[in-house]
Amino acid sequence: MKRLLAWLCVVAGAALSILPSAHAQPAAYPDRPVKLIVPYPAGISPDVVARLVSDRLSTALGTPVIVDNRPGAGGMIGAEQAATMPNDGYNLLFTVKGVMAIVPHVYPTAKFHPVKDFKAVAEILQVPHIIVATNNAPFNDMKTMAEYAKRNPGKLNYASNGTGSQPHVGMETILRRLGLQVTHIPYKGLPAPDLIAGVVDLQLEASTTAIPNIKGGKIKALAISGTERIPALPDVPTITEFRADLDPRGATGNSWHAIFAPAGTPDAIIARLNTEIVKIVKTQDMQDRLRALGLTPTGTSVEALAKENLADYEYWGKIVRELNVRVD
Repeated sequence: MKRLLAWLCVVAGAALSILPSAHAQPAAYPDRPVKLIVPYPAGISPDVVARLVSDRLSTALGTPVIVDNRPGAGGMIGAEQAATMPNDGYNLLFTVKGVMAIVPHVYPTAKFHPVKDFKAVAEILQVPHIIVATNNAPFNDMKTMAEYAKRNPGKLNYASNGTGSQPHVGMETILRRLGLQVTHIPYKGLPAPDLIAGVVDLQLEASTTAIPNIKGGKIKALAISGTERIPALPDVPTITEFRADLDPRGATGNSWHAIFAPAGTPDAIIARLNTEIVKIVKTQDMQDRLRALGLTPTGTSVEALAKENLADYEYWGKIVRELNVRVD
């Protein structure tokens, strides 16, 4: 009898062990709001696109996706904070090429590694940048700008979103290749109002925010990055039309916007997010909205973004060392 009871206890225990535990089962993802950290202030290109995507992603996931702006140090502050967030799928980073490929090389104290500390989720788009000038500048194109700068070394200045940002290092690369002395003025907020007012002369600005001011006659466009003109500004020549080595394949001036998650985020969650984000990017409404801003929608796989992120990190490391751009 004792043997029978012992055997029944073993069988019962084994049966219970294979039953799902209400406490052990994770809740279906997502069951609460998702935070999308944007390492730039509200109103500039990454923030504009992040809000377009977050609105639609909220609907797709059935839960709010909240944009959390954490600007500073060329995007480093927001990236550092995102890297240390819980890797549960409820903390994401909406970032750009400059933050992942340039900032870690410019700031030796950076407490994040763009490849080791993050998992790729999806690229949203490619974004050209436009060399724009204040309306009262005594030039209207790259040729006359370069001629003026050579005659007046150090007289011109250009604004950026911060030291180590894409607009800073990209513009500095172009100016160095032209042999021009133009003073860099880094901003913590938006440089656009000062460019419009004539406080600063030049800026390498993302098409997202530059195009409305160009079309509104508030600033003028000198040239656009990449190898092809964009439909939103068909009369604006590319930088490479002026000189081919200034922006080969758009590597210097173009950027990308993409979403990453802290390393360790479950692959199943990454796959779910990628599927939903790519669907959003491929919708006709989103395609039209992004192209109207001069952007090129992409919507890549996880693997494609991871490969691009690594390649850009290595490419810009060489450029930053050549320029000796450093913030201690």
